[in-house]
Amino acid sequence: MKKWLQDYLVCPECLPREIPLDLNPHEELNHDVIEGDLTCSGCGKHYPIRNGVAVILSEQSKQVLAEGLGYNSRTMLSAYLWSHFCDLLHDPAATDAYQLWASFFKKTDGLALDIGCAVGRLSFELSKTHARVIGIDTSFSFIQNARTLLAQKRLSFDLIFEGLITKNRSCELSSDWNHDRIDFIVADALALPFPKSLFSTVSSVNILEKVSDPIVHLKEVNRVLREGDAMFVFSDPFSWDETVLAPEFWIGGKNGGKYNGRGIDCMSRIFSGEDMIFDPPLKITKKGNVSWKIRKTENLWEHIKSQFLVGIRQ
Repeated sequence: MKKWLQDYLVCPECLPREIPLDLNPHEELNHDVIEGDLTCSGCGKHYPIRNGVAVILSEQSKQVLAEGLGYNSRTMLSAYLWSHFCDLLHDPAATDAYQLWASFFKKTDGLALDIGCAVGRLSFELSKTHARVIGIDTSFSFIQNARTLLAQKRLSFDLIFEGLITKNRSCELSSDWNHDRIDFIVADALALPFPKSLFSTVSSVNILEKVSDPIVHLKEVNRVLREGDAMFVFSDPFSWDETVLAPEFWIGGKNGGKYNGRGIDCMSRIFSGEDMIFDPPLKITKKGNVSWKIRKTENLWEHIKSQFLVGIRQ
């Protein structure tokens, strides 16, 4: 964990109280804490820093760290490294999705937060336009690999073809990305370890349907986003699934009840101030679709259309 990050952290266990975390480094390298912990003076909770990765999760969020499962699996790591950087690999099946999402960002001297950053592509893109960038995800594997990219400035990984058959893929990362401005931590979208009104830009791309309470996620975005001169970049395929999340929590995708109808229409109303989830409201400046892919094996692909909204506070 880069030492500058300490200035922006609060205890997620104590929210809505915003109590700063104290840094206790045990091993450092070039202003990067390799081993240590962060401590809350309010509740006394310790958050570990291991192999450079700070894990700042509340107790109820810790189940997501199960090794080898879900987004911590080797299959998902291969899939998302390809999805994020396929254009840099010059793969003929590559999409321009991350370039399109990145085109929404505007130059500012403020901070940016990339929620659900996975292996970090949007965080890297945000470093071109922001003074500091923090990427968060609940997958330790994703964050560990994003920090490896940060340190090595190149991509090298084993792309799964079938089962245990892999081929190495590698490339240099863009020289336009400012690695000194970026850091990645394990944190939860439902309990962001940051004080209110900190960020000039927040992105939430393809995670709304994956969190256990989408409304709480959006309220957390509202809390940490500045009240003026701010931007929220949102995108999601709205592929609601009852095995992942009960329909009463869905924002769209149902015929009756709260937030019935299509997800993008519900989100448009929420941006505009419905239920005061975004207060002040967000003015929608862009709206559309992005096509992207997840490559799990040579023969297994997900082709996804993600609908986006860009909202600003002037």
